Amino acid sequence: MAQSKKRKKNQRKRPGAQVSGNPQVRRSASPKGRLSPFFKLLGEIAVAAEQTVQSTPNAADQIVRFDIEILMRGANSVKAVRTLLEQGHWESAVGVTRQLFELLVNMEYLGAMEDRGEGTLLFARFGLLQMLLAQQRKASYQQEKGHSFDAQLVAMVNQHLANDFSDFQGKPKADGSVRWVSSWCRKDTAELAKLSSDPMRAHQYNILFRVWSEQAHAAPGALIANMFRGSEEGWVEQAVTENDRSSVEAVLFTVMFFLRLWLELPNVPASPERVARWLREVSALSGGPNLPPRPWTAEEDSA
Repeated sequence: MAQSKKRKKNQRKRPGAQVSGNPQVRRSASPKGRLSPFFKLLGEIAVAAEQTVQSTPNAADQIVRFDIEILMRGANSVKAVRTLLEQGHWESAVGVTRQLFELLVNMEYLGAMEDRGEGTLLFARFGLLQMLLAQQRKASYQQEKGHSFDAQLVAMVNQHLANDFSDFQGKPKADGSVRWVSSWCRKDTAELAKLSSDPMRAHQYNILFRVWSEQAHAAPGALIANMFRGSEEGWVEQAVTENDRSSVEAVLFTVMFFLRLWLELPNVPASPERVARWLREVSALSGGPNLPPRPWTAEEDSA
């Protein structure tokens, strides 16, 4: 009797012994093995960026530091996309890819300004404004909940907001309170995409912020397909194929956006030859239409 109970207990521990009654729930391998060349490429690019940061000259200069921090945020996004895609979570990865796109169009706009240094300062000041507003909201929440808060810090924050950021104030609200502009350049991502020198940005915006918007926000449109997926033979394989296809698209966007972002940062060294090799490699891996041979201008190439 004891041996029989032990066998039953061991059977319950065996992989796959417990099967859900829902026919939609099936175990399948993650794409980590199937798409390993893509993930290897993402890792190589992120490591190269980190190594470049470590060897960038004049890193203590604030303008140089700005470019370094932008590149590092982009590299961290590349690593995050890789981690999510390795486990099959392309729906979550596209949200990170959208961050890369937003960084890119902002840096393109910044680079097109007559004085990039002045634009960088404006960008940084808006970031400081956002930090102060976050402190103000946090203190307000603590007050509403009856929690302790730093009254001296709140007074300092309110003083800075009242006196130091008038250039970021928009039309007052109906109650007379301050309305802050939503971006450092008073343009949203859609506008920045249209203003880009790359005509593909507007099309890419449509994919990331409209076609894939449901995935980024976990909207009903992101769930409905699986709700009505059939349970006939082969549905698992079909789902895996669709997931892999979306993962590859996410990799393509991530690589293109990050490499273009890197080339938009004049104070961080970039190798056009290495960028071109990475683009050729991801294009060959995808088996799709060829990517541009280089994501930079002829002037940059000759320089």
